Amino acid sequence: MLRKIALVSAVVLLSACSTFSKVDGPNSVTAEFIGGDLKVKFSKDGQFQSLQSSGTARVTSTLPSASEDAFIVATLRAKQQIVEFMKEEVEGDRFTNTLTKSLQDGNDINSQVMNEINTKIAKDVQENIRSKSKAILQGVYVESKKFDNSTNTVRVTVKTSAKDVAVAKQVRTLMGN
Repeated sequence: MLRKIALVSAVVLLSACSTFSKVDGPNSVTAEFIGGDLKVKFSKDGQFQSLQSSGTARVTSTLPSASEDAFIVATLRAKQQIVEFMKEEVEGDRFTNTLTKSLQDGNDINSQVMNEINTKIAKDVQENIRSKSKAILQGVYVESKKFDNSTNTVRVTVKTSAKDVAVAKQVRTLMGN
């Protein structure tokens, strides 16, 4: 009897995983937070893939260094957003609810079993990020910088991913830290 239950559970889990529609790729989902300024990308098996954050700053003067100062401020805002997200959002139920909704949006079937599987995946992502938070923060780099002439603002996007964390760790090792 126990074997039958285990077999049925395995079949449901495997078939459930294959019924996800393409959301961000065949095995990836992206959830947006803070009005879309922060995006978490994760695999459908609950593994963290990347985190992207955007920050803006206004160029306040005509000095030659003003745009560079605005880039620095925008970068710091984007990084601060990640830190605050790690401290506040990742720990809460709202985080898992958002991830679960992102998974459900990419799924044609909306059953109780799928909802439970999506909730488990969301909790796995939450634990994965929580356990790697220090390393994730150390892998942050500036992905893009843009200046908008019409609004006189700078927009900076910073990113970190599982690969970037590994590279940052290797660099620290090579530098003797």
